[in-house]
Amino acid sequence: MVWDLALGFVALVAASYIGTTMALRGYFGREYREEAGRADPSTARDDGDPPEP
Repeated sequence: MVWDLALGFVALVAASYIGTTMALRGYFGREYREEAGRADPSTARDDGDPPEP
């Protein structure tokens, strides 16, 4: 009984983590984690916008 409850809780947490990760990647794109950890903005990839004068 307790083992079933613990296993169900672990499955719920794992499914929540996977679902949240997929939703965030769908909303922000796959690069949202890469850009957050960059210290040098000059290494950022081109986003397709023309350069500003």
